[in-house]
Amino acid sequence: MKILLLSDANSSHTMKWAFSLQKHGINILLFSLFKPNQDVSQQYLDCGITVVDANLQDKIKYLRRPNLSKFNYIKSFRLLKKTIATFQPDILHAHYASSYGVLGYLSKFKPWILSVWGSDIYDFPKKNWWNKWFLNKVLNSAQTVCSTSQAMANEIIEHFDRSQIEVIPFGVDPDIFTPTKEKDQPFTVGTIKSIEKHNNIDCFLDAVKIVISDYKLSNLQFLIVGEGSQLETMKQKAKALNIYKNVTFSGFIPHVSIVEYYQQLSIFISVSTRESFGVSVLEAAACGVPAITSNVGGLPEVNQHNHTGWIIPPSQPQVLADTIKKLYNDDHLRTQLGNNARSRVTQKFNWKSNVQKMIHIYDSAVSDS
Repeated sequence: MKILLLSDANSSHTMKWAFSLQKHGINILLFSLFKPNQDVSQQYLDCGITVVDANLQDKIKYLRRPNLSKFNYIKSFRLLKKTIATFQPDILHAHYASSYGVLGYLSKFKPWILSVWGSDIYDFPKKNWWNKWFLNKVLNSAQTVCSTSQAMANEIIEHFDRSQIEVIPFGVDPDIFTPTKEKDQPFTVGTIKSIEKHNNIDCFLDAVKIVISDYKLSNLQFLIVGEGSQLETMKQKAKALNIYKNVTFSGFIPHVSIVEYYQQLSIFISVSTRESFGVSVLEAAACGVPAITSNVGGLPEVNQHNHTGWIIPPSQPQVLADTIKKLYNDDHLRTQLGNNARSRVTQKFNWKSNVQKMIHIYDSAVSDS
């Protein structure tokens, strides 16, 4: 079977899908709007996957925000049509509705499958009526629409004329994400997320201030892994709160090296104000790390209150600080939550099962076409 993936070559999610599908004997060709960086390009080469890129990175401004420069995406359409004609795929599978999904829709290739990722459903259609109207066209032209969470599937069902959604969680390989074997590690509370406004890193920092200043738990360490448009702003906030020496900002870490950062953690924090799924919570869980998460979007699907972690309202640093203190003071509870979290990932969010479900969708799409 030949699958043409339309997705960002530099995304760890794209790489995970491409490499896993290729290992199952599927012939993958990846079409990316952006050129893969050198390290990523070598990984695709080692796996035997060809990447066709439109090299648009210099033409796009503010990648995470809607703006007129994104009309340059259409400049890749001729290259896409040429790629389809040359590769002659059995299926076109676009990841992310408001960019690659648009190209999939315009290509008129059949059958094509669309995977939605988050902001393409939660943010893009709320900018204006035209975005919503056009996204509805894209969603309903795909033979199959896949969502990582039931919450995001419900969002589509409620606001668009599409009722059939396949839910395929973006799971974790528990053979790769494993608990640390190191003993007597320092107690570390951290998050591994993009440093963007909706991930609510400022709430985390406010909670750190309370833990250190009010609760006098200055022996705790705090870790923030990731990059994003608010990174420098959050560093300045940590300095203003006089907690900068207590918080380590690691910046971007390649996904192939991320496991050791999860293994450093005693508690994982994800108090986002908007979250389509929460794969980082599952990656932490597979490492035996309990999570404190907000009760929004897909997060309650990946974290069960008082079973795999703790669920709190978003944007309440006092509640977050209280919960950190609670889990710090109760070793037995924290250990039990971590054990439950890993067990649940293994049973319900195993990446190998997710890949098999996607292959089944591919088989059905080909047989129905």
